[in-house]
Amino acid sequence: MKNLSLVLLLAVWLFSGCDKEESDSSFKGAEQTLGNGKAYSWVKFSANDQPSSIGFTLTKGALDNLPHAGVALVLSFPSEAAGKIPFDHIMLDYLHSGHEPPGVYDVAHFDMHFYLQSLNERLAIPSYGEKATKFDNLPPADYLPSSYIRLPGGVPQMGVHWADPTSPELSGKGKFTETLIFGSYDGKLTFMEPMVTYDFLKSKPNLTKTMPLPKKFDKAGYYPMTYSIKQVGDNIEVSLDNLMLMQ
Repeated sequence: MKNLSLVLLLAVWLFSGCDKEESDSSFKGAEQTLGNGKAYSWVKFSANDQPSSIGFTLTKGALDNLPHAGVALVLSFPSEAAGKIPFDHIMLDYLHSGHEPPGVYDVAHFDMHFYLQSLNERLAIPSYGEKATKFDNLPPADYLPSSYIRLPGGVPQMGVHWADPTSPELSGKGKFTETLIFGSYDGKLTFMEPMVTYDFLKSKPNLTKTMPLPKKFDKAGYYPMTYSIKQVGDNIEVSLDNLMLMQ
């Protein structure tokens, strides 16, 4: 995992030079209703049968007629992804009024958790008050992005959240539009989470960013070098891209 920055740059360059239309095969997960549209997961494989990208699609109308009470969808990956990616499922949450802290994330947005733990393991995570010692059992420093800081407490069925203190909303330099959160529980990295405002998704986004990866991973597997939030025709795609094998 040495010279990770160089590896990231090389990975982005190599993948950007590939003809995705010709080299990738794509498999789609089950559709679920969201607003007036659908949401579904997917996985793409390169010509050599290695996973290259994972993500989900929001079809036309998915952002319309969302309930004020919020939405929580579990998107399972297609069966073709089983055993080939370290990610188990996606939890897609819409929060009409956002969440704490006040003045930061209390606007309509989606929490888009890509979980590295099984659904049963995640659902078994109790409240912080019940098992504070497990929430406070933090991963070693090399297993999280070096610049990230822990947010207070922990959330049941999720875990501890970690954020970039240089992000506009936490540094005071701007407002929250999109950010990347990491999660942990009982000493392990458990999720990667693009968190995106409703307004940003409605703005026909075309965003790709480099992932702030840890230096080490508990489990070898294909992890993303970049992530994207894009309008593709009438749909919106959120993805973890340029997957590379990390030992």
